Amino acid sequence: MPLKRLDSLFGRPTKEKGGRGGGGYKPRPHSEGDMNEHERYLEEEKFIEGLDEKTVNDKLEELLNEMNLSDEKKQPLRAMPLENKQKMLISKVRQVRNNFEKPGDFIRYLHIPDLSFNKLYTCVESLRIALTGNPLSWVKDFGAEGLRAVLHTLNRCYSSTDRNYDKIQVECLKCIKAIMNNTIGIKEVFKQNEALTMVARSVDIGNPNVMLEAIKILAAVCLVPPDGHSKVLEAISMNGELKDAERFAPIVQGLQISHNEALKVACLQFINAIITTPDEVDFRIHLRNEFMRNGLYDLMDGLEKDASQDLKVQLKVFNDHKEEDFDEFSSRFDSLRLDFDDVNECFEVVKNIVLDSPSEPYLLSILQHLLFIRDDHFIRNAYYKLIEECVSQIVLHRNGFDPDFRGRHFQFDIESVIDSLVEKSKNEDEERIKGLLKQIEDLSGKLQEKEAELTIAQKNIADFQATGVKPGSVAAKAASLPGVGPPPPPPPPPPGGGGPPPPPPPPGMFGPPPPPPPPPGMGGPPPPPPPPGFGPLPPPPPPGGMGPPPPKPPDVLPFGLKP
Repeated sequence: MPLKRLDSLFGRPTKEKGGRGGGGYKPRPHSEGDMNEHERYLEEEKFIEGLDEKTVNDKLEELLNEMNLSDEKKQPLRAMPLENKQKMLISKVRQVRNNFEKPGDFIRYLHIPDLSFNKLYTCVESLRIALTGNPLSWVKDFGAEGLRAVLHTLNRCYSSTDRNYDKIQVECLKCIKAIMNNTIGIKEVFKQNEALTMVARSVDIGNPNVMLEAIKILAAVCLVPPDGHSKVLEAISMNGELKDAERFAPIVQGLQISHNEALKVACLQFINAIITTPDEVDFRIHLRNEFMRNGLYDLMDGLEKDASQDLKVQLKVFNDHKEEDFDEFSSRFDSLRLDFDDVNECFEVVKNIVLDSPSEPYLLSILQHLLFIRDDHFIRNAYYKLIEECVSQIVLHRNGFDPDFRGRHFQFDIESVIDSLVEKSKNEDEERIKGLLKQIEDLSGKLQEKEAELTIAQKNIADFQATGVKPGSVAAKAASLPGVGPPPPPPPPPPGGGGPPPPPPPPGMFGPPPPPPPPPGMGGPPPPPPPPGFGPLPPPPPPGGMGPPPPKPPDVLPFGLKP
């Protein structure tokens, strides 16, 4: 009897014995005369749940063969827990019971107004199985009209206050996911402008199960080129405007649910899909900063503690892309320094950016504070170095996103800056001292040289004043030879007048030819005196102080000129 009833539940033909031996097929009656529809559903669920595991596996295998699935797709279904297998069989029973076979059957049924919860849930659940198990041609026939029917049902769930409709909402989202499992379905969803917006409405932290399915759909659409990312952002933004809340706030709140690991993984996966898809690094950093401002700042440390393996994978993706974006943004700063290497040009760009904006007073205040830096060559350089490092840490934040502007504290790495400034100041002082010592040493040497030159000059002046011979002249050089004294005074002029005889030539040099002898009877000048050290001694001076006047000293011209 149980096997016969099981066959009738799945709509299999059963031969009725007796009568005239004729065979006939007797399907399970559809009448609601004996019991209402809800009670019958409960009876069917109870009956299937009471089947042994072998019977459930056999019926599941028949169901998989009817779905025309490959062995690769059958394997995970075979490995499901017994409870999930029973749910698949129950769904199949309801599908047969309601006689939903063609896409048009589902579309017409979903448009029936005032359907009861059980009827609507059964239809949507059966539709999800049909979209998953039927060939692509069936999904294509379901098409745009079928998608509109599912969205209409989803909208009915939003307008209902009955929490039981959350189950229908989950099944509708699974139907949309099944529709988008192929290129045709994705195109149909993109054509329906309100499709993704209605999916985004399901991103509600109050319904975690519903939100999980919606987040999975939106994360997958983000990766669909060319405009899947922009469509998801538009849908999320419209949902935020409808709820008058930050558009990414529900996603961040989903990470705070500690008992729902699947939702946390899906939310972080959605965050990674939103952030990493754009090509422009500025847009990626902007989106990341928006998530951080919505509360992700406070959750990052807690997420890394006791995280599951799937969550660790998503955290690694988040951190890796954050570091890559920071490196790319920092390299742009290096290029910027090459492009804007003129102070006036750079100032004009910054001024034009903030001109007539709320940021203009802050730029003015910064410049006014810079005017208070003391006008000291060494201190001013240290001030600007410290300010430059602080600005660099704020603008090029090492976390890869904007600082947390909600608080009044910012963690600066000031100690390392001060240490580097002190070390640099010490090195500069040491180099400056070494330079000064070298200059002192060079100047001391030059001073000694000048003092020696001064001493020689003073001695030369004294010698000149004493002897009347200019230092460096021929006479001075001759007098400086060993054994040679100063030249004797010239002889007195002859009695008859006449000029003095020419001076003798210097030693070792040939002078002009001697003058011719005087004519007979005429006196001439006396012969020149012998060289110093030769010849007889000069006669003593005449007594009584008489005699000729002392000889006149020779005329000496300056700069070694000869008379």
